[in-house]
Amino acid sequence: MVSGRPCMCIATTPQRAAAHNSAIPASRNPEISLITSAPASSTAAAVYGSAEDYDYENFSYSSGLDENGYWEGVKALDYVTLPENFASLTFKRSEIEPTEEEIQSEIDSLLSDHATEKQVTDRAAADGDTVNIDYAGSVDGVAFSGGTYSGYSLTLGSGTFVDGFEDQIVGHTPGETFDVTVTFPEGYSDSTDSEGNTVVLSGKKAVFSVTLNYISEKVLPELTDAWVAENYGESDDVHTVEELKALYQKMLYNTNLQNAIMDDLLANSTFKELPKEVTDYQVNQCLNYYYTMANYYGYDLDSFVQTAAGYENADALLEGMSDSITTYSKEALLYQAVAETLDIVPTQEQIDTYSSYTGTYGENYCTMVALMDAVTDALTESAVVS
Repeated sequence: MVSGRPCMCIATTPQRAAAHNSAIPASRNPEISLITSAPASSTAAAVYGSAEDYDYENFSYSSGLDENGYWEGVKALDYVTLPENFASLTFKRSEIEPTEEEIQSEIDSLLSDHATEKQVTDRAAADGDTVNIDYAGSVDGVAFSGGTYSGYSLTLGSGTFVDGFEDQIVGHTPGETFDVTVTFPEGYSDSTDSEGNTVVLSGKKAVFSVTLNYISEKVLPELTDAWVAENYGESDDVHTVEELKALYQKMLYNTNLQNAIMDDLLANSTFKELPKEVTDYQVNQCLNYYYTMANYYGYDLDSFVQTAAGYENADALLEGMSDSITTYSKEALLYQAVAETLDIVPTQEQIDTYSSYTGTYGENYCTMVALMDAVTDALTESAVVS
């Protein structure tokens, strides 16, 4: 529930993993559910070249890593010089201790996760509302596959659906049925009609008959000792509001300290160069993420990054991500450099933590993440906070 365990996502460094995530929905929605931000202008040639230079379609998370979680054929200390005091970094407590506002934000998020739904039918929908709708779409009078759905939950103003769709629901009252007219973006994949005939959607105007069923409002639970004990007493041995706050205080403290350590190492280590094996991995990981999502939604890569991420094409995406790719590559080297210097290996318990992910990410990748945990533990235990 309130575990501080880093999630297994596309970043190589667990502490920074969230930064890699795009605004793509985590679960597949009906075909019209696409983020459609305005494309950014293309820039100069990307620092890491062109997307066509990489074999991102065949990217594997464990490719290029050995059984110890090290970069295959790479000695990190050949590329980075750690600061002399890296094993005993010092920080001011005021820089690490979480604020009351940060702790309360975590509590608010937890309560939001446990919110119940109240169905509202006596007012008009407004921007920011989550509404439940039925819709049936057609192009040139022909219904198409993926254009019909019943009971879809949509947050107005989220940009989840094609431009203009959500705006046209604002102001309507539950129980109303009305038409929403939109134009599919260029590059949108074709669909089919009921007989299997191709229906071209790219650049086409579509009309959706929409029924607004109700507006969904969250009702937050009251934060009491009884609520905490009921939900987290058995699973986390947390029984009171004060114990819950203390748990979040500890978690945030550890996260802040871990981030401060990595920031210090990034700022004070000397990098001779970045090995191509590591930067190529980061580039392929990034491109593969968008490539996978593009296939998921029936797009080619360039069209998808334009529609979903606001870049003109995959090359522009690489240019926009170049600083992040460099940072992730440096972090990856730093973890291995510390492990090499201090002879750190992950415990079996740390490795077993990720055993359920080996089918998706491979054993070597999971061992690398466990190694990062071991390095993080060593550096946080030796850091001085005063």
